[in-house]
Amino acid sequence: MKIRIFIPIIFFATIISGAAQTPTQNLRGRVLDKETQQPIPAVSVIISPSNKGTTTDNEGNFRFEKLPIGRYSLTFSMIGYDKRTLPTLEIGSGKELILTIEMTESPQFLKEIVVKAEQSKEKTLNELAIVSGRQFTVQESNRYAGGYADPARMAMAFAGVTSAGNDQNNEIVIRGNSPKGLLWRLEGVEIPNPNHFGDGQGSTSGIISMINSGSLANSDFLTGAFPAEYGNATSGVFDLKLRRGNDQKHEFMGQLSVIGLEAAAEGPISKNGASYRFNFRYSTLELLLKSGLLAIETGGFKPAYRDMNFTVNLPTKKAGTFSLWGVGGLNFSDDNGTTFRANERNQMGVSGLSHKISTGSKGYFYSVLSASDESNKSFQENFINNTTWVTTNQNLYAYNNLRFSTLYNYKINSRGTIRTGLIISRLGYKLNEDRRDNARNRLVNYLTENDATQFIQAYSQAKYNLSQKLSITGGVHFNRFLLNDNQTIEPRFGLRYQIDEKQTLSAGFGLHSRLEPISLYLYKRRRTGEIFVQPNRNLGMTRAAHYVISYDRSMGENTRLKIEGYYQKLFEVPVDSNRKNFFSMLNSSSGLTTTVLANDGLGENRGLELTLERYFAKGYYFLLTGSLFESKFKARDNQWRNTVFNNTYAGNALAGKEFPLGREKQHFFVINSRLMWRGGNRYIPINLAESIKRITTVTDATQAYVPRLPDYWRIDLGIAYKINKMGATWTLSADLQNVTNRKNKIQQRYNSTTKQIYYNYALPIVPILNFKVDF
Repeated sequence: MKIRIFIPIIFFATIISGAAQTPTQNLRGRVLDKETQQPIPAVSVIISPSNKGTTTDNEGNFRFEKLPIGRYSLTFSMIGYDKRTLPTLEIGSGKELILTIEMTESPQFLKEIVVKAEQSKEKTLNELAIVSGRQFTVQESNRYAGGYADPARMAMAFAGVTSAGNDQNNEIVIRGNSPKGLLWRLEGVEIPNPNHFGDGQGSTSGIISMINSGSLANSDFLTGAFPAEYGNATSGVFDLKLRRGNDQKHEFMGQLSVIGLEAAAEGPISKNGASYRFNFRYSTLELLLKSGLLAIETGGFKPAYRDMNFTVNLPTKKAGTFSLWGVGGLNFSDDNGTTFRANERNQMGVSGLSHKISTGSKGYFYSVLSASDESNKSFQENFINNTTWVTTNQNLYAYNNLRFSTLYNYKINSRGTIRTGLIISRLGYKLNEDRRDNARNRLVNYLTENDATQFIQAYSQAKYNLSQKLSITGGVHFNRFLLNDNQTIEPRFGLRYQIDEKQTLSAGFGLHSRLEPISLYLYKRRRTGEIFVQPNRNLGMTRAAHYVISYDRSMGENTRLKIEGYYQKLFEVPVDSNRKNFFSMLNSSSGLTTTVLANDGLGENRGLELTLERYFAKGYYFLLTGSLFESKFKARDNQWRNTVFNNTYAGNALAGKEFPLGREKQHFFVINSRLMWRGGNRYIPINLAESIKRITTVTDATQAYVPRLPDYWRIDLGIAYKINKMGATWTLSADLQNVTNRKNKIQQRYNSTTKQIYYNYALPIVPILNFKVDF
């Protein structure tokens, strides 16, 4: 791609330094009982390094005012509750730091726990998740080099998680599973794929997330043996929470980067604690092209996108807290060549009303009503015989979903909790696909539907602390898909044993399942003449049994070691019904297939993962992860083969350091680095002799998924300079992906003109420059 700059881009920032005052900021929050969501008064809150203290009021609120800019740790303690410590919280001059702290009642009432319970990221917000889960923070999403402030790209640094092969996409592979097995949840309810430029039906990814990390509160990422609350997932779960706005002060943010032009605002609506938060982003590339400041020769391809998200939080005195929230994104692209023209338009929007109300000392209800709209519209035509433009394909895939989710979390006593819930989904669809039949010289319709179906889920799971050292969980999840009356019952179990103050042993088991896109069930196949059938309408769900065992050891105040082994047995996998073929949905990332499928496939994933992590403390952090794994599948030909995602091994090494600068140590220079390394993806090799003979690409099916592309590796580097002035934080940063310009092979291709095999490569060095101000 050749880039010509007609008008130089002038980058400038104004920093007001006249005031000699040292910038300060407030830190405040609220402490709640985790099981009942009731405020906890009289909790002792100690802030370090000053060791100043305060206690929460009758509403659980605490506050520290006019703190000098820097990093602090908070410790929360109260007799009858487990102690909580939040280390190295960053306070900048641009925004107040507002926290919501949930404390868990100790099984031994009136005896304060002596063990120092750090807020470990290996512990999820959802305490029913015993294994294969971790919590991630906004700071973590922004900190990792090459992360683009994107939750999916951040997760690629975790053990057992690899990229699908193309740096341009944030598609993730979890423990050798197809990316299609990932569930996205927001505010406790399933949402459509929240990424721009998704790859089609069933895709869980795209080029960039519609939800930037700055809009997120602390959230969970799960990779196996999920609690009963999570359904319609076989590989992993992103359980995202949106951040609430500041309920006492108006704050703003402006950002200009290669990714987008962004603006945000938040603040109070009324004096009773109601607040708003809004974030909007517009494609920088599109803006520059339209303004004429930048001319880019891309062969006619012109991508563009924009997105927004918001929350409106409305607490009441007696009726609980209502929250109105939403996420929306639009992206479109035109590709105008000399012999080929295409355009594509994708949009996704989801909005919801959630309600949480405490029932006193015994529990709380949480309910969500959401509506989502997702559509993909594309059009393609070719220039035939240098005389006529002919339409070759036109598609419309539109889904309008309504979901209602409700749960009751009941606190049996200080030892036990039970959570029970129901999810009812109305899945509307409007589908159309026309493809050209060259033999009959016309478009033929292979899909035309406009209707709706339902998906019902119910679950219940309990956790009980048998002793101070031993906890168990057990539950069940039920699914029923009314389009074809397919249903599943899925038991889930977990166990955690605290060997001593530093060591924990955990185990988990669960059955899980995943629906295919509705378009796959309804896709038509021509039988004879103009007679079409829907051979996949009664297809069942892909199912998986997860077995996990985990060992966690504290290596010091801020360092942990985790070793996790797993085995996954996948069954009832949709595969080609022809016994001579080996097509399996386990090798598919997205898209429709014209294949007649049967639920006769199998799969196996097994592996060992290691994580050594030092949480950010004393100005630095590091994260080392490694995975050894195997991923296999079997279709109706009864042969076990590698999946395309069987990379065999993967690893990450991340590190970062923060340097305080200035007379008052109020400015910071930050450097982050990441090394990613994994085995190459498996592929079906090209038979060069037969390809030359037939003048088209011919693959060698006898060697399907035996060879592997060369090892994939790259180094990412991130640098940032933060300047804290009175009332504002200015940040200048650069995120450099593939800083060594490594050429990673991602696909084998055949060129019929040169009669040679060549390769497609992943992205070269990609600099993401960014300027941001919080005020």
